[in-house]
Amino acid sequence: MSEQPDKTRRSFLLVAAAITSGLAGCGGGGEPTPTPTEPPTEPEPDDGEGVPDEYATATAIGGNRRNPEALSTKEAVQYQSEPSDGEQCSGCIFYIPDQNGDGLGACAIVEGTIEPEGWCASYSPQG
Repeated sequence: MSEQPDKTRRSFLLVAAAITSGLAGCGGGGEPTPTPTEPPTEPEPDDGEGVPDEYATATAIGGNRRNPEALSTKEAVQYQSEPSDGEQCSGCIFYIPDQNGDGLGACAIVEGTIEPEGWCASYSPQG
């Protein structure tokens, strides 16, 4: 009867070795499994200055036409997304109101999209 436990032990060790070898073969060395990624979103058309095409050469409230080659940076005009002392972009002669339904506008003299309640040092009131 002492032979029976040895056979059981030997069988167990052989099965364990086979399983370990099989798992080792599955664990690597091949191509990495690609991880799912978000599908690329279609970029908004851009005039090179951070605005959709509708704004590239649009006309501001005060009649100034936007020139993409002659724009100030937001940093240069101290742009902020909040009003300043009751002044905000939507009341400025350089503001170009929302033209594509995203809630943002543009500016005839500042690059990028502009929030209607924003403000900058170039603010010039309408009327």
